[in-house]
Amino acid sequence: MAIVWPCTMTPHEYAAVGRDIEVPRPNCPACSLAMSFWGFYARPLRVGVELRLLIRRARCKHCQVSCGIVPDFVVPGRLDGVEVIGAGIEEMAAGATTATAATRFDVPYTTVRSWRRRFAERAGILSAGFLAATVALCAIEAAERAMRRRLGATAGHWRIANYIVGGHLLSTNSNPPWISS
Repeated sequence: MAIVWPCTMTPHEYAAVGRDIEVPRPNCPACSLAMSFWGFYARPLRVGVELRLLIRRARCKHCQVSCGIVPDFVVPGRLDGVEVIGAGIEEMAAGATTATAATRFDVPYTTVRSWRRRFAERAGILSAGFLAATVALCAIEAAERAMRRRLGATAGHWRIANYIVGGHLLSTNSNPPWISS
């Protein structure tokens, strides 16, 4: 399980910090009690180049739940960063083919196809979270403006959207927090 936090660093800055990363101490998503930090795990992130990130882990002593605390530019279950995936989705929404997007972002065709498929599969779920699937991108931009204005957020709109939905905007195998299991 992953808990997404709003990170003010770029992926390169985050990777450079290593084990000195300071993340907020989360509450357990299962029981809401404070969690304890519990080491790190390494994961790759492709943002033009492939970076190695150390992801802080937290564990709930009460219910034994363990979670990775991922920065908002990470999509759980995906190698590529949310801004790379989001830019590819935007290009395809504007009429680019899957092959064109794959070439532009220097990723395999099958990877971009899986982004497109996941986005299409999530259109109904996104409509619940961002008002309507047909205006999902506009809703994400509106949420970005609101977070910048109200909370002083500095990240791009894909990172902010990923944070709002707990990392499930484009993740592979899990449902967003507003969908009951």
